[in-house]
Amino acid sequence: MIESVAALGRYVLEKSNKSVLEQMIENPNYDYCMFILLSETENGIEFTGVDYEEVSTDYSKYLFRSGSSRGANFSPTAKITTLSNTYDQKILGWFRGVLKEKRINNKEKLEQIYDRLVQDQASILAAVSEKIESLDKCLISVKLNHLYPVENELFTETFLYLINKKDLELSANNQICSICKEQKDTVIGKMSAFKFYTLDKPGFITGGFQEETAWRNYPVCLECKSFVEAGKEYIENHLKYQFYGLPYLLIPSFLINKENTGEDFEVILEIFENQQKMIQLSKESGNSIMTDEGDLLYILSEQKNTISLKFLFMQKIQSAERILLVIDDVLPSRLQKLFKSKEEVEKVILFKKETNEPRHFHFGFFRTFFAKSDEGKKNFDLNKYFLTIVESSFKAKQLDHNFLLKYMMKEIRKEFLKENEQNFYWKIKQAMACLSFLEKINVLQFEGGQIIMSKFSNIFDVFGKQLNTNEKRAIFLLGSLTQILLEVQQKVRNSKPFLKQLMGLKMDEQSIKGLLPKVINKFIEYDAYTKSRQELAEEISSLFLQSNEKWKLSIDEINYYFVCGMSLASKVKEVLYEKEEVIQ
Repeated sequence: MIESVAALGRYVLEKSNKSVLEQMIENPNYDYCMFILLSETENGIEFTGVDYEEVSTDYSKYLFRSGSSRGANFSPTAKITTLSNTYDQKILGWFRGVLKEKRINNKEKLEQIYDRLVQDQASILAAVSEKIESLDKCLISVKLNHLYPVENELFTETFLYLINKKDLELSANNQICSICKEQKDTVIGKMSAFKFYTLDKPGFITGGFQEETAWRNYPVCLECKSFVEAGKEYIENHLKYQFYGLPYLLIPSFLINKENTGEDFEVILEIFENQQKMIQLSKESGNSIMTDEGDLLYILSEQKNTISLKFLFMQKIQSAERILLVIDDVLPSRLQKLFKSKEEVEKVILFKKETNEPRHFHFGFFRTFFAKSDEGKKNFDLNKYFLTIVESSFKAKQLDHNFLLKYMMKEIRKEFLKENEQNFYWKIKQAMACLSFLEKINVLQFEGGQIIMSKFSNIFDVFGKQLNTNEKRAIFLLGSLTQILLEVQQKVRNSKPFLKQLMGLKMDEQSIKGLLPKVINKFIEYDAYTKSRQELAEEISSLFLQSNEKWKLSIDEINYYFVCGMSLASKVKEVLYEKEEVIQ
């Protein structure tokens, strides 16, 4: 993963024509810069005056990078707040801090500059104060021999050292960098670019758990470190998303080097940098698969397999970051499969006949069932299961059907017991869409059995291979017949007392088989056992008779197929061509 971040950082710097040094410089977003002018003479360093200029778009020349609010910055350039405090804390303070460092070069000259700035402090502050009276938002910096800070090797070397100081605490000389694979003068082993990499936790330290040898874990040269930082900054600015309360980074990896990708490389970067515009230009926001808003993945699915994607899901705990999941090497061709299956689910299961348009399917459907194990929970304790489904979808890893149904049926039963009819049927529809999607992307497998031909085959086909046994089909049709009965009861009695017979949707094989005669008797009791309903009951009986002697279905499976039948009762009635009145 780090190699991918470094490669992206290198490409970004090349595209922007930025050097490694320029990448580390911040835009101060100030209007003016006041310079303390110093010159080297035969008598040493001399103060020659002050000057100022408007800050140009080329802000790198000021070598500005903020540090601690109470300490110095990474260079002798600072934003003026209170002039005397800024001068002492940010300008003199920078030199004081640098002169304490053991590994700093050119200490003698730095000390000479510091001494001059101290000796002429009163004159310098008076000159600066006079100039800045009419200037708002002004920086203060030092020019030596008319050179901007970025042109002065004395300052730039120290600037880079201070930035890398923390990482250099664990380093080695003349070792191979794990990213560029070249031997470098210095490699570090405690890169601070990512907060999830720490050396105070078990599992991060090799070499007998000796921290001083931890550079062996992942040695990185200083140049590659800068590429990693540039790549990280780019990703956080352009490719950081929220996914149902879970932040994730989308990390691209180019499978062949830039020289061989040609225009593909430029196209990908343009997509990243202009994604909002790209999303709007794509067909519609319904092309999203991660959330109910437009996302970048649909556009990336149309690209060639010259790029792969990594999804890095994280959880922030105080100042640290914890990796929840890394999904590696997702190709555009896999994304195409996901979007094609999503479209099929929308057309077949989520299509709204009354508006002649589909609802949009996305992973939020899974979140309906895999968020909290209990409504009273403060935290989302099912994140692990939810991310397992996401990973399986992107990587075509197999999921267990019964594992999914356990949580789906829990939510469906909850709405059933609340007698919230609208939510009840919508959650059934969501569950059907989820399982159908997973089957289409080859994540769910179903063991089949002998089945008989049926006039309801077109409805069964909606479920793919899910309704692939006689017992499953019988349960499904029984759900439809029961739903028709409930509609009769509602019309006759303005209530649905037969719901009590459904045992809170925890019926087993014996219960479900015993339900059919109860449904038939109720129809007869209401004088509503029409020819079409009789034909449906006979179909169910025939399927029961030809089913396996001992079912291999769990209680969740039995009740899932039953509620699916309830949900699609209108489709079953269409097949029956029922033209008789519901109540005779």
